[in-house]
Amino acid sequence: MQFLGTAAADVLPGPLCDCPICRDARMRPNRRRLRSMFLLDPENLIDCGPDFAAAVMQRGVDVTALRNVFLTHTHDDHFCASNAGLIHMANTRTGKPVDLYLSEPAYAALLRKAAFYGEVFPDTDSYCALKAEEVRLHPVAVGIPFSAGGYEVTAVRTTHRVSATETALNYRFRQNGHSLLYASDTGLYPQESLELLQNSRLDVLIMEGTWGSRTDQPSEMHLNAYTFLEQMETFRKYGIITVDTQVFCTHINHKHDFNHEAYQAFFDAHALQPVTVAYDGLQVDWNNVLKEETETSL
Repeated sequence: MQFLGTAAADVLPGPLCDCPICRDARMRPNRRRLRSMFLLDPENLIDCGPDFAAAVMQRGVDVTALRNVFLTHTHDDHFCASNAGLIHMANTRTGKPVDLYLSEPAYAALLRKAAFYGEVFPDTDSYCALKAEEVRLHPVAVGIPFSAGGYEVTAVRTTHRVSATETALNYRFRQNGHSLLYASDTGLYPQESLELLQNSRLDVLIMEGTWGSRTDQPSEMHLNAYTFLEQMETFRKYGIITVDTQVFCTHINHKHDFNHEAYQAFFDAHALQPVTVAYDGLQVDWNNVLKEETETSL
């Protein structure tokens, strides 16, 4: 398992931004963040945004066996339709479609966009991939487990709104007695999601902390450092996490006062159990952090 991207939509540093956080990241390669993606294993990916190709090249990750993508929602930093063109243009993908799992509203939105691009740009590679079933769409229902990529997967409702009809999904993955929840984008959970996940006793929780030190943004869309801890406390009460759960913070923007070290120091000082501020390239497994990458290796 590996974080291929840990930024929000902004990327870090923002190419046109000269704020202190971006200046800090610009000076240190190991503090730069691509937009959020998480690789469960070489065949299974969560989200596939505009930095997909750059991320796998930068990390030297072989994803030629990719079979499944679990889409949280259709915001541009999490889903880039032109990535389908990479499948269509590959010489070795014949008979190896990628299955894309997504919410029912996201499925409907994607079909509308595909129809539009098919009419206006009929030779567009991303549209051709969908038409040729090189990408297969699978709408999933909230709360009903399904099997994919060797995992039992359950979609979880969030309060992160994309449109009038689409709200982002989070996903719980179970395999061989282990469990992981990927919670980005999310906001504070509705009661139904807490009840759905009750007593999950997760091994790994990966959750967004987009707004860092800022407290002036709505908690129904994104978490900050304080609502991150609030959600963790709620998860503990419902038995969703335990003291042994590995917790990671991801999907971090630059519009606040925390650079990487300050964010980590905040959690070290205030969290009731360890929280790791994730960074691009961080590898984890069900039980422990596998390796810390050094500045010289990036």
